[in-house]
Amino acid sequence: MLIDTHCHIHDADYPLNIDDVIERAHGANVKKMICIGTNVIDSKLAIDFALKHDDIYATIGIHPHYTSDKTEDLGQLIKTNSKKLVAIGEIGLDYFNMKNSRQAQIELLEAQIELALNNNLPIVFHVRDAYDDFWPIFDNFSGIRGELHCFTDSYINSQAALKRGLYIGVNGIVTFTKDESQKSVFRSLPLDKILLETDAPFLTPVPFRGKINEPVFVKNIAEYLEVSRRVPFDEIELITTSSAISLFNLTDLTN
Repeated sequence: MLIDTHCHIHDADYPLNIDDVIERAHGANVKKMICIGTNVIDSKLAIDFALKHDDIYATIGIHPHYTSDKTEDLGQLIKTNSKKLVAIGEIGLDYFNMKNSRQAQIELLEAQIELALNNNLPIVFHVRDAYDDFWPIFDNFSGIRGELHCFTDSYINSQAALKRGLYIGVNGIVTFTKDESQKSVFRSLPLDKILLETDAPFLTPVPFRGKINEPVFVKNIAEYLEVSRRVPFDEIELITTSSAISLFNLTDLTN
């Protein structure tokens, strides 16, 4: 079984037929998908979507592009919709596309880390060009469990993440990047710290560039890792799925 740990197929503007998307995913043995909230409204959509589908789960969070949203509203979602909720995220800092001030992003991130810790939930982090601020914030808290979504940063920051026990999300970028330093970082990641993700509808992997991304393409990311790492597909499947089940506590939800 494969798991797409990060997708946005619940979004109102997702362009593909959802029933077909889920059927194609199941046909490729992608049996579970996690829909990621990016603001309060989107988080509610993710939970409502997950509640309608047995093998889909949700996260709730306020992305750094939406600092006007209130963390208190996420707290209300936790109280009323915990059945399919598996994490807080995606949350973090984004200084590449600076839509909000650093201080506003930092305050929002800190409040959501506290929310996750108070509710014993892992965190899906979005960090872009902001690690100098991110690591000191992270280190001010204890007990954080989570992952760095869509990691494309330096070897130094990948090692800093692993040292802190974080998983690292690997998606279609690994199949098409021409950046040799990125390729080197991807090769250096321990397999048992990798989570497979699509970020659908974005970042479609080779050989489907130009098409709308969807969870079925998790299989292609796993196949790429099979070839590039010279590791049997079954091993990649087993290890990455076990990591996802462990971090997001999916076992309890499927019993």
